[in-house]
Amino acid sequence: MSRSTELIARQQHNLDAARSVRFVTDSIDGTLSEDHFRRYLVIEEAFVLTAVRILGLVVAESESLDEATDHVMSLSNLVGEQRTYFAGLRAQFPYDGDAQTLIQNSSVLSNYALGLARREGRAAALVAMFAAETLYLSWCRTALDNSVDREPALQEWIEMHTRPAFVAQVDALAREVDLMDGVDDATLDEWFAGMLAAENDFHNTVSG
Repeated sequence: MSRSTELIARQQHNLDAARSVRFVTDSIDGTLSEDHFRRYLVIEEAFVLTAVRILGLVVAESESLDEATDHVMSLSNLVGEQRTYFAGLRAQFPYDGDAQTLIQNSSVLSNYALGLARREGRAAALVAMFAAETLYLSWCRTALDNSVDREPALQEWIEMHTRPAFVAQVDALAREVDLMDGVDDATLDEWFAGMLAAENDFHNTVSG
């Protein structure tokens, strides 16, 4: 069994807890309110910039083109497909509250992930992103298996996180974890669990 598979197995209880947060369960069963979706769009777009910064650090600390390539592709998806997605919805789903306060209230995820990456470097950044993307691939696949009516924009977001480009991104992160001989299991668990806990706080911001 690979290190990434073993890591997921050890962290399954934390993944299950992260999948039980209201934003995720409402998205899966088709009951996410429009107000909560508007709030999510604000905070998730803000976090995409954090993800860009984290992957920028990963690329900067890569020691070869081969090490950098997968993460450059992930960066391209973030500033391409995902940026276009959010830009296209701003007029359709405007948020009439204080967006900066909302983003600040959700900042635990950005603070954890970016802080960890800056303190601990490339390996920690990769594990944090592996935790986040494993969570999204899991719950979005479950959502697609649940045939319910959803807001088309939410459906598109869910489908985006199950398509080949995103799956390839998760696979690339898994391969990185598999090669982390210099990081012990306890540290992998700490980084992975910490990211999931921050994801929970982040997603709970959606429902106030």
